[in-house]
Amino acid sequence: MRITYRMMTSKYSTNLNSLSSDLDKLNTQVATGRKYAKTSEDVSSAVRGYQIRRNLAKVEGYRDNIQHADGFLTNSETTLGQIESSLAEATDKILQGMNGTTSKGDRKIIATELRTIQSQMLETMNTEITGTYLFGGTNNQKPFEVVGGKLQYNGVNLDDLVKGSTEANKLENDSMYVDIGLGVKFDETTGEVDRNSVFNYSFPGLSFIGMGKNSTAVSGEDVSNNLYDLLGRIATEFEKSDGAYSSKTVDSLYGLFKENSLKAYQTTTEIGAKTQYLEFMTTRYETQNFNLQERQTEVEGVDAAFTYIAFQSQKVAYQAALQMGQSVVQQSVFDYMS
Repeated sequence: MRITYRMMTSKYSTNLNSLSSDLDKLNTQVATGRKYAKTSEDVSSAVRGYQIRRNLAKVEGYRDNIQHADGFLTNSETTLGQIESSLAEATDKILQGMNGTTSKGDRKIIATELRTIQSQMLETMNTEITGTYLFGGTNNQKPFEVVGGKLQYNGVNLDDLVKGSTEANKLENDSMYVDIGLGVKFDETTGEVDRNSVFNYSFPGLSFIGMGKNSTAVSGEDVSNNLYDLLGRIATEFEKSDGAYSSKTVDSLYGLFKENSLKAYQTTTEIGAKTQYLEFMTTRYETQNFNLQERQTEVEGVDAAFTYIAFQSQKVAYQAALQMGQSVVQQSVFDYMS
């Protein structure tokens, strides 16, 4: 069979285009580190790669939510630590005032110091971080206010709240949720989110400051249970004259104060437990993220060393083909291609 010049140049052009296409593909793989640039090049790997990227996005979202909740809890724990320091300082002052040798003048000084601690506590309980009050639940307004000499929480007088009542439960269970990958579910009847399927990072101030009144601590008197008003009541007793001052009353008030102060320490423990859980989840997702990235490299990535060698080999083959063209293609045609 006679091989014509046209057949030879056509075959040469086809092979040269094929070499050029392969060289371009290898060049793209070296530059991007990916096996394919378009889904059509490797549909199976592209589908698996999409699933992996979707899982990576989910994990990254969970990690962001965990970071947000952890930051909020860390700030809450630090701030609660400041409140605990104020309570410890108040305890020392009360014990000084209860000393039988303390004079009326000294008791008044201690009372002034207790009211200063009161003000510090109120300011600390209203700590705000990036527009959110740490101990206000979902309320975006200042949670604690003193109205008529009595402490209010989210507009409700704490003395009027009864532990276990509907209103008290609503305020105590005021929650802020984030999705950390527990499988969010909703109640089919109420449409509310299932508390076990999300992470609650809210600690309403009501949970540690106290509520309601105590009618047994001091005979003939209903004493506020919340630590703020209780501290003020002790200060009031210290301000009384020697004839009106009752060490027995102070002793009873101090006992109630110490008992109710435990709630703050318990809350700190609960925050610590939640923080540890978030640390566990963080480690879990870091491992999962690493495994997914490795899997993504296996599915979508190329062997960098092998691909680079293949690219260089293809480059040499392409250059050799161009040189061969000088003996295959007529000079004028070759010049045109160059």
